[in-house]
Amino acid sequence: MEIELNRLFARKMGVMLEARLIWYKHYYFFCDEIIEQMDKPPYWIMDLATQKYIGDAIRIVNTYAFSEPFEAFPDTVYDLHIGCLYLRYERKEISWASFLADSGRFADSYQAVKQPCEFFYYMLNDYEDHEYWSPLEREQAESVEREFQSAIAEAKRLYSPFVDYFRNYVAGQRGK
Repeated sequence: MEIELNRLFARKMGVMLEARLIWYKHYYFFCDEIIEQMDKPPYWIMDLATQKYIGDAIRIVNTYAFSEPFEAFPDTVYDLHIGCLYLRYERKEISWASFLADSGRFADSYQAVKQPCEFFYYMLNDYEDHEYWSPLEREQAESVEREFQSAIAEAKRLYSPFVDYFRNYVAGQRGK
């Protein structure tokens, strides 16, 4: 994937960090590669390369994304957060109940998400009332996948190159 290091990409990377889809093991070699390839790498990439704490990483990326001259980001960036959480669910990093609760909280905070918080909270209530019944989980997951199909596809596309950086980082740590 060809990456353009513009503010929109930084905002999307910020979303992946905020959703905890990526962290330093994902972006360490990503930043390192950019720094090695460019004569004058962006300052935010150089700052990010040295940060392990996710709060600082989010601040660095979002400071660049929201710097002057200000840029309006499409509302689909909010849906991307839901797509990132869905990938975490697919990877079994979080449970279905956690996905629904986190998505509901996010949608409640940011009304630009294509579905209101009630979409997720009603599903969560139903899932709890059915005692976390797995056939209902599959049915609800399919519904979310249909509703957020483009956001999930975008999250997968953005996340894909970071998987290799993560694996390289982990392999390098094993060799130490």
